[in-house]
Amino acid sequence: MNLLVCTYVEGFDQALEFYKSAFEAHLDDKWKNADGTYGFYELILNNGVRFALGAREGKWAIEGETNSGNTMQICLLYKEGDIAKLEKAYNILRVGAQILYPLGRAEHTDHTCDLVDKFGLRWCLMV
Repeated sequence: MNLLVCTYVEGFDQALEFYKSAFEAHLDDKWKNADGTYGFYELILNNGVRFALGAREGKWAIEGETNSGNTMQICLLYKEGDIAKLEKAYNILRVGAQILYPLGRAEHTDHTCDLVDKFGLRWCLMV
């Protein structure tokens, strides 16, 4: 079994470029529509993880009250040799973000962070 996280954001096109830059990601063309557009973007991150991004609009938007008591966090676990990739992602994601735990040492690792990026997604990056 594989996991594909799909998130829906406002600012869909800006978010695409933002995450492509942070994670050195490229698009998976299998989701391209006949007219050349995408219904949503599936990105392949620099570590091979797949991440789907959709526009929070139209039939995919949840209108009205939503359960805000639960928060999903996307955790990316980097290998020891990929600390530079982690730091690059953090430096891009932190722009306009709410930093919950800045990149640094924690009890269980020398490199970790926790933040909510400018598109409202919560990330944990760690080695």
